[in-house]
Amino acid sequence: MFRPTPSAFLLLTALLSNGGHDGTASITNAFLSPVATSHRSKYTTLSATTPAKSTTTTTTDFPHWKKTTIDTSNEPPNLQTILASLSSLKSGSDIRGTFVGHRSSGGTIANISRPIEKLKKENGGIAFTPFAGHCFGVAFAKWALSQQEERGNNDNALTICIGRDPRPHGERLADAFARGAESVDGVRVLYTDVASTPSMYEFVRADQCDAAAMITASHLPEEKNGMKFFSNAVGGLTSQHIDELIVLAQKEAREWYNMGILPPSSGNAGVMCSELVNFMPYYKETLKKAILREVPTSTSSSTIKPLANLNIVVNPGNGAGCFFADLLSDLGANVAGSIHLTPDGTFPDTFGVPNPEKKEMVEATVTACEAVGADIGVMFDTDADRSGFVLPRTVDPST
Repeated sequence: MFRPTPSAFLLLTALLSNGGHDGTASITNAFLSPVATSHRSKYTTLSATTPAKSTTTTTTDFPHWKKTTIDTSNEPPNLQTILASLSSLKSGSDIRGTFVGHRSSGGTIANISRPIEKLKKENGGIAFTPFAGHCFGVAFAKWALSQQEERGNNDNALTICIGRDPRPHGERLADAFARGAESVDGVRVLYTDVASTPSMYEFVRADQCDAAAMITASHLPEEKNGMKFFSNAVGGLTSQHIDELIVLAQKEAREWYNMGILPPSSGNAGVMCSELVNFMPYYKETLKKAILREVPTSTSSSTIKPLANLNIVVNPGNGAGCFFADLLSDLGANVAGSIHLTPDGTFPDTFGVPNPEKKEMVEATVTACEAVGADIGVMFDTDADRSGFVLPRTVDPST
């Protein structure tokens, strides 16, 4: 069997780490070790006081009273619920929650608090609604414009690109986010549909846009969703930046609450924005050129196939990394044994949401590698910012 040379293996590793680009969105967590399988595989929370001593009363004095949270904000309960939910979406340098839909038009904004409270009472979940998407769209646009002004750019023009993983509700969140962002003067939004998280960072780095938002919950369950943010001012946003976005998003929510109506949205009819684009072919070509640049060769021909003779199984698990099979094929690899190559956020007939650390995904990849005698198997999570590998190993029949 053909064994990849050290240079070819390093080349493939460079490819899967985003072509050598530094940044918070680079592909990480690759494990290059044998994989153990179930069979022998060659792949590897007041106490009461007397009234005479104190004016304090407790629920033990009046059993029909219920303990409640003291409201020091003087804000309506429905608004408190909405503002708290926006804050609770923070997850480190991202925002994440369980997608909860609501009417795309009509109704009052106070109604949004009901499904938020219902989810919280049922399982402690944090609701990520289209309304939240709208508020964060406004927040990110205003934040990014302020960053430009701090850098001396006062032309009040900003282009934001939005991408998403294949989860179906990602499109509704993209529409809400886009409408929110474009309600800010000077902001244009481009929508590139299904994309990978590293590609969104690259679009900003390569000046295809000034800032980007990736709608994804990565390897979390299918009902989850979230957002990751990038800008030409800071690269990937930090936890402190997310705190700043939350303040701006809550201000926007208060304004809509005072008006008493919901912001408009397209529902499930698509994404309304300045322009629909497809930047992924550009990203794929960028990766390809980066690899070809690193190949030691005596010719500069664009027909060079540095991965020729490599038999590679690609398993993106119906996530955003499906394009990698075509990319590796363009570089000469045989990817005929690859599996789950169609982006589909329902993740049909697979191991669920793709995660290269998930046992079921590893086993499916090992099986596919065995079927075609692959030299290496490559797995990606939902937004293709993490990868994992399975490699051949020698099996000792006596053990």
